[in-house]
Amino acid sequence: MSSEYKEIIGMVHLKPLPTAPQGCLTLDEIVDAALEDLKSLEAGGITTAIVENMFDAPYANSPDLETVIALSYVLGYLARKTSVKLGVNLQATCGTEEMSIASICGADFIRAESFVEMRMNSAGIMRNMCADLMRKKRALRSNVRVLADINVKHSSPIIQQSIDDLIHEAIEAGADGIILTGLATGSAPSVTDAEIYKKKCGKTRLYIGSGVNAANVKGLMQFADGVIIGSSIKKDGKVENPVDVERVKDFMRALNNG
Repeated sequence: MSSEYKEIIGMVHLKPLPTAPQGCLTLDEIVDAALEDLKSLEAGGITTAIVENMFDAPYANSPDLETVIALSYVLGYLARKTSVKLGVNLQATCGTEEMSIASICGADFIRAESFVEMRMNSAGIMRNMCADLMRKKRALRSNVRVLADINVKHSSPIIQQSIDDLIHEAIEAGADGIILTGLATGSAPSVTDAEIYKKKCGKTRLYIGSGVNAANVKGLMQFADGVIIGSSIKKDGKVENPVDVERVKDFMRALNNG
């Protein structure tokens, strides 16, 4: 992928899957809602999306088999129904499962939330997944890209490490891109943070993973190679609502015209 290419990745936040605490919908209902979000992203001009089990909280750091099967079913269905390039994120530290799902269902990339770090979240310890993940990728002879979070939102480090060391370790371990987030969903990192991270990433692509909106995207994209956008393109800017095609169009206009 060209270093000049700016990649805009929209979020498809799945309704709670069947075994999630809030799960109350059938897979067909979950798929229908996800497909509508994909259509809205595409109609607004976004051609890449992450499919994520956002509303399965509290997340399990070791997913149950039913969740893996359900997410595989949804992703496989969506891949057959859209021309949008898809990625997958299985919350929270589920790298080998993500790689298997993405590789088998034809996705382009995964989001690895604790690629080289030991962190703590509400489910417990998030273990660094790079060794098992990259071996799974090798075993599957997969071309799926790995976008790796550094200092990911909604978690705390168990071992303090410098950003320099973490980015270096992630790139050495095979990450295709580095993701910079704010402290929480909808919280944006600063342009200064983006500039610092990009210098440390070198030729490896940098993505902004939270808080991107029409007002700040131009500044962030001075240094980032891509953004992941979710909350700000939902109806009324609320993460739990469907994607709003008019908000998507406004965002793309802000990005392209400034």
